[in-house]
Amino acid sequence: MENETLATELLHELKASAKRWFIIAIIELVVICGITGAFLWYISLPVEEMTIEQESDRNSFNNVGGYINGIETEDNVPETGN
Repeated sequence: MENETLATELLHELKASAKRWFIIAIIELVVICGITGAFLWYISLPVEEMTIEQESDRNSFNNVGGYINGIETEDNVPETGN
């Protein structure tokens, strides 16, 4: 007996749709777990540390833009027109 009513047809479509969404959710869960595992593996990799030692003499200074330690030098003084 074929008693396909609108309600039973909608229930069959709902069941198929729910099954598709469940499969998508499982795939998404696997992807998220994979990304998390890859990140944890990445942060546990050994890191090569290196130190840089720089020797400096006490007489050196930085002259950037005409200023030496906040004091304006002659290179940066505006000219006055007399």
